[in-house]
Amino acid sequence: MKKEDLLTLWNVKDWDKNNAGIYFTGKYCNKEVNFNFTGFTEKDMSLIPDDFMQRLFRELEKLDYNAHEVIQAVHPDEDASKLNLTEIIFDKSGCYKEFALGYDMGESPAGRLYILVKFDKQLRADKELIYETY
Repeated sequence: MKKEDLLTLWNVKDWDKNNAGIYFTGKYCNKEVNFNFTGFTEKDMSLIPDDFMQRLFRELEKLDYNAHEVIQAVHPDEDASKLNLTEIIFDKSGCYKEFALGYDMGESPAGRLYILVKFDKQLRADKELIYETY
């Protein structure tokens, strides 16, 4: 997908590109969400099919709901519905399958904790969560 199309689709602000990738803040359902395209260049971004990114945009609310269900199943004593989507992560290495939705869990003894739910090309959620601290 071309940069200009991404800017329009996600109502992008704060576009940043560096040697590590491309990062920007976009909007979905009047909420801001951070996009991380780790390891990507603008040329790599143009290889992402337009229809895939448009489908992600159209179905993000449903995918967010599906991610909450996965988190709730793994952590039944927590109220996953209170978690806000903060990140959509693409990694050129493929470590998150097609992409991951990230949720900020707050501070932990190890640092800021995020839970990530991976999705495949068919937009199906993986049942195994990823935990990252920063």
